[in-house]
Amino acid sequence: MITNCKTGKTVFSSLLPRESNQKIIGLAEEHRVDILTYEGGEIITNNEECPYAIAESNINHLKSYVDFKVPKFLMLDDGDYLVTVEPKVKAAMGRDFSVYRSEPYFLEIMPKGIDKAQSLARLLEVLGLDREQMIACGDGYNDLTMIKYAGLGVAMENAVLPVRQAADYITASNNHDGVGLVVAVLKQAGKTEENISGKRTEKVPEKI
Repeated sequence: MITNCKTGKTVFSSLLPRESNQKIIGLAEEHRVDILTYEGGEIITNNEECPYAIAESNINHLKSYVDFKVPKFLMLDDGDYLVTVEPKVKAAMGRDFSVYRSEPYFLEIMPKGIDKAQSLARLLEVLGLDREQMIACGDGYNDLTMIKYAGLGVAMENAVLPVRQAADYITASNNHDGVGLVVAVLKQAGKTEENISGKRTEKVPEKI
């Protein structure tokens, strides 16, 4: 989902079919993992004490409560265990869904074909810009497609290895204002929307 922060208007949204909710929640129960999804700005989870569920739950009876379309579900557990759960969930959900780990402890279930690169492509259409004018910063597995897609792909210092390998620059970590540092360095170097492109042929430092 892409939202205009100034207006609150949804620019792009793709939701899971409502009839898939029970199946996905049932798979979480079958494999004994916690699960969460979203209702507006609220996180809904079956276990408010789950260490991976960042925010407190607003409902415990997830299966009977979630009878509306949601953008995605996240199954939550230790990364070593989710490695074994992932192929089973992929097989159970079939071709119409995307199932992948965005973090070692997050297994995401989303509508087929939805990733950050495709969402950003939609945003660029709305803004009237092209990919060479875009900078994308990320650290997780689900950031990999947009890092490759953007005119300038930037990995945070704490990024997973595939993201670091795909990036054009590596900046400081999330906890050390890495995104702000990228903006500051590019301003100092005189980069503009017009000349961000072409960076894949130029020699760039491993770390900003």
